[in-house]
Amino acid sequence: MATFVLVLAFLSGSQYSAPSAQPKMAQAPAGPVCPWLTAGSAAHALGGDVSVTVTVSNGNEGSCRFSRQDGSVNALEIVVAKNVATTCPADSPKLIGIGNEATRCRIPGTRGDTAEMLSSRVRDLHFSIVLREQKRSAKPGDTQDDALEQLGEQVAGNLF
Repeated sequence: MATFVLVLAFLSGSQYSAPSAQPKMAQAPAGPVCPWLTAGSAAHALGGDVSVTVTVSNGNEGSCRFSRQDGSVNALEIVVAKNVATTCPADSPKLIGIGNEATRCRIPGTRGDTAEMLSSRVRDLHFSIVLREQKRSAKPGDTQDDALEQLGEQVAGNLF
């Protein structure tokens, strides 16, 4: 019987020994995080690495701006507010399944770019997304339209 107790004491001592020292890993400082869209989703839509600027206040209002790091004009801006800030004109195409009252329109670009805007509402929060890209020919069903609608679905889902 003494042998049995000794074996248990040996096993329990090895099972609960102090954890081995793990080497400390260097951690990169966390950058700003947009609450409505990930940097990875923005990078995919803009076609390259992005930097982000975030301004968020209490009540889930604010803005996020994603810019391509290569110096191009490609950028994405999301604005969320309780009051309607910017919307597409009343005769703009309506979108189904992206929040409430979703519309999409082309807005004047700057510096040789094209800009598409999606505006919508989820509950009491209005949001707009502006996607700016280098000027190119606009065709129906263009990838910019698809990207903008996918971004709208993600933002609306995160606001819901």
